[in-house]
Amino acid sequence: MQERMPVLREEKRRPRSSRKLIVFLVLLFISLLAVLFFRSSLSKIAQIEITGNLALTTEEIGQVLSISVGDNFFPFRSASVEARVRQLQAVENVAVSKKFPGLVRVAVEEYPRVAFQINSSGGKDMLLSNGLAIPVNDPGVVVDKPILSGWSDSDPWKAKLTETLRRLSDKTLAEISEIKPSPTKTYEDKIKMYTRSQFEVYTTITYLPDKIQYLDEMIEQVAEKDVSSGVFELLEANTHIPFDMYYTQPQDPAKEADKKSGSASNTTKNDTKDPQKKGN
Repeated sequence: MQERMPVLREEKRRPRSSRKLIVFLVLLFISLLAVLFFRSSLSKIAQIEITGNLALTTEEIGQVLSISVGDNFFPFRSASVEARVRQLQAVENVAVSKKFPGLVRVAVEEYPRVAFQINSSGGKDMLLSNGLAIPVNDPGVVVDKPILSGWSDSDPWKAKLTETLRRLSDKTLAEISEIKPSPTKTYEDKIKMYTRSQFEVYTTITYLPDKIQYLDEMIEQVAEKDVSSGVFELLEANTHIPFDMYYTQPQDPAKEADKKSGSASNTTKNDTKDPQKKGN
């Protein structure tokens, strides 16, 4: 038995050496594949797709990404790119995703466009709901939102107005052609609006979201009486007043106070359901 033991030991060593060689060769093969892969175009960014931007150009967004076509596809974190894009004032939200091989998607959600204004150089700015003004360089842009005129950039009510306009439907915004400030002692946030259907509307920024929903109904009511113009006061009460009465009334203090409260005398009234009186 003592003569056979060396033979048994040799037989055990041979398979163990073979396994080590195989493992080494496999690791070497994987390493070579990895080197070849990371040097190939498959590991590079082949396309950056930016969507959802209207106010910002693709180039403006691309400048803050800190990645470009040809960069390595794997090392960068989507969250880091998203954080950089959110620094742009026009961007409310953004989502960055990767799709192998080589595609990076950047889905941008901007603050909605709610109005326009004429800037100091005579050009147009689009106004976003966060108050940001962006110059319109494309002459083909359709002005399908109200134009704000007579507002100071430092007026806090202007920022409040753009924020409030976000709550109105696109159809309603398209019907309003212009909005001007018209403050009084009673209503410091009072505004004057012109509609494309030839009416003037007085209301306040505070009342606007609740009151504007009754405008179409009031226009239909006066249309049934063959009236196609005039002034709507959407204040404490909802009132229609013909132009000639509204602008030729005696301007004594008592009547002015009545007019400001939406209950001027010698007017034609078309009251509708008031959102503040739903419980009555």
